[in-house]
Amino acid sequence: MTPVLLAHPSGPPSNEEDYAFRYGRTYDSYLTTEPGWEYFWSRDRRGVVAVVPKGRYLHVSGGLLAPSEHKELLLAELVEHAVARRLVLTFFNIPEDELPLFRRFGFQATKWGEEALVDLPSCTWSGREYEWVRRQSNFCRRHGLVFSECRREDASAGQWKALLTELTEISALFLAVKPQAAEIPLLEGNFDPRHLGRKRIFIARAEGGTGRIEGFLASNPCQNGTMWTLETYRQRPDAVRGTVPFLVHQAMQLLKSEGAERASLCLIPGLGCREPLPGDSAMARWGLVVGTQYFGVLFDAAGAYHFKTRFRPRFESRYLCVRPKVTLGSAWAFVRLLGVLQLDFGKLYGRLTTRWRKREARATLYTPEQRRKVA
Repeated sequence: MTPVLLAHPSGPPSNEEDYAFRYGRTYDSYLTTEPGWEYFWSRDRRGVVAVVPKGRYLHVSGGLLAPSEHKELLLAELVEHAVARRLVLTFFNIPEDELPLFRRFGFQATKWGEEALVDLPSCTWSGREYEWVRRQSNFCRRHGLVFSECRREDASAGQWKALLTELTEISALFLAVKPQAAEIPLLEGNFDPRHLGRKRIFIARAEGGTGRIEGFLASNPCQNGTMWTLETYRQRPDAVRGTVPFLVHQAMQLLKSEGAERASLCLIPGLGCREPLPGDSAMARWGLVVGTQYFGVLFDAAGAYHFKTRFRPRFESRYLCVRPKVTLGSAWAFVRLLGVLQLDFGKLYGRLTTRWRKREARATLYTPEQRRKVA
C-alpha cells in the first residue's frame, strides 16, 4: 500500500524494511514489512510506524520504528494526525520501558501478554533443564534429519523455485487443520515466498539431507540483526516426531555461533494478564484472560506456552496501548482485525475432536501456575 507521508522527507534516504530491521524491538517488528501495511512517517523521515486502518480505528504493530531520541517526536506527530481526524490509536506489543512515553500522550495501557526471549550468549544447552530439547534433536538425527539454511545465492533458479514450492505446500498442509480460514494477523506471520526480505529460512530434510523436507522455520531480524525471531514454523502432518523443536534448537545454535544476542519465540497472549494495572482496561484484561483460557481451540496459548518453556526463555511483558481508551467499538475492530472468528467450521470440528482425544496428554502441559510455584 502507499505510505502515508506527512511531509517530504528531509532526512537520509531510507525505507520501512530498513527501519524495521534496525529499530524493531519486538517479535512483530519485521512482520510489518509484509504486504498489507500502510506506513506513517515523521516529517523529518527519522521514524515510521506500520498501520492498518479499520474505519476510525488505526491499528499499529511493530512499535515505534525510530532511534530512541526520535521516538517522542514520532509519537507526537502520530497523535496529532489521529486527533485531527478523530481516530482511535491502538498499539500492540509495547515494551514496559516505553509505557511512560505512551501514558504521557494519553494512552491507556493494558498488559496483553509476554514475549519469550532466549539470551543466546549464556545458553549452553547442557544440563537437566535442556534434556527435552536435546532428546528431540537426537531423535531427529537418528531418523536421518539434516538441518540446513536455504540461501537464494546457493541455488539455481529452478532449484529455488522447487524449494519454495515445497515449502508452500508444507505451509498449506499445516494450516489446513487450523480452525481459522487464514493466519492470524499480529499473532502469526504470513509465509509468502515472494516477500522474504532479510528473513532466513531453515529446513529439516529427511534421508540424510537428500529426501523430502519434513519442516521449515522462518526467522525474522530486528535490532540491527542482533535479535532473530523464530516466528513461522511448519511441519508435515506425518513429519518425524520432534521436527519443529529440532529446527528451533539448531537455528538457535547457529545464530549463537554467529554472534546473535537474542532469539525470540514470540508472544504468548494473555500470559500474566490477571493482575490489574493502574488505569488499565478491565474489559481488555478479562477478555484476554477468558479468551486464552477457555477458547484455546481457536488459539492454543496453553500449548504454545508449554512448547516455548522447553527452551527456558525469560519473559518480557508486552502491552496494548490505546488512545484515548479501549471501548466496545475498538475491541470489536481488534477482533475483526485478528480474524480469529473467521472460522472454517469443518476444521473447527476436527480440531475439537483431536483435542478431545488428546485431553489426557494435554492435562500434563506445563502451566504458568507451575512456573510461579518454582519461582
